[in-house]
Amino acid sequence: MPISYADACSAISEEPSAILYLDTCVLLDIVRSPVRDSIDSDSAKFARSLIARSNSSPRSLWLVTSATVETEWHENIAGVLEEAEREILKLESRRRHFLSAAKAATDMQYQHGQVESALDLANKLKLVAESLLHACSIITPEDTHLLGAMNRVKQYLPPAKRGKAEPKDCEIYELFLGLCRELRTRGVVSEFVFSSSNTKEYGHDNSGGIQTELASLGAKYASNLAWAEAVLDGRA
Repeated sequence: MPISYADACSAISEEPSAILYLDTCVLLDIVRSPVRDSIDSDSAKFARSLIARSNSSPRSLWLVTSATVETEWHENIAGVLEEAEREILKLESRRRHFLSAAKAATDMQYQHGQVESALDLANKLKLVAESLLHACSIITPEDTHLLGAMNRVKQYLPPAKRGKAEPKDCEIYELFLGLCRELRTRGVVSEFVFSSSNTKEYGHDNSGGIQTELASLGAKYASNLAWAEAVLDGRA
C-alpha cells in the first residue's frame, strides 16, 4: 500500500541507509530479460540480491518507488508477459527448425534438449519482479512533485524533450529529486541511486542527461540493476 511522502521521509530519516529508487522499466525488464539481448540475463539474480539487502537487519538498503510506477506496472505487465511468452515460443520453434535442418544434412537424429516453454519462465520472472516492487516503499507524489513535473515538461528538461512531454516520467523523477533534497536537509548522507533503463530520456543524448543534476544532490544514475548494485557496493 502506498505511503505518504512525509511518512516515507520520516521512516528513512529514522533508519538511514542507501536508497535505490526504481523506475517502471527496470521492473518490466526483469520479465523481458530472457528475450531481449540488451537486458542483462541475470536481472532476476540482482533483484533477489537487492531484496535481501532491503530485508537485512540492520537495514542496508531502502528500495523506493512512486505510486505512479506501481500503476504503470499494472498497466503494462500483461503486454510484457505476452511478449516474453511469444518470444520464448519463437526460440523453441527456431531450435526445432535448426535441428530439423541438421538432421536433413547429416542423416543424424539430434537431441532437442530443454523445452523452453515448459519452464514457465515468463511467469517466474514476473513473480521476481513483483517481489521487488512489493519490497519497495511506494510513495504517493505530492502536489509539489506534480508541479515540478509540469515545469520539466515546459522547459524540455529530461526526461521530457521537444515533441515528447513524458509527464508521468517527469513526475516519477521529481519525486526522487524531492526525496534527495528533503533527506539531505535532514542530514541523511547515504548513497542515493535512481535506476531507469530508459536511457533515451535520461541519458546524455537528451539535453545532456540527468547526471549533472543528480551530482548536485549527491545522487547517481544507474540504467540497470547490475549497475545499481555496483554503485551501492562502491564498484561504480
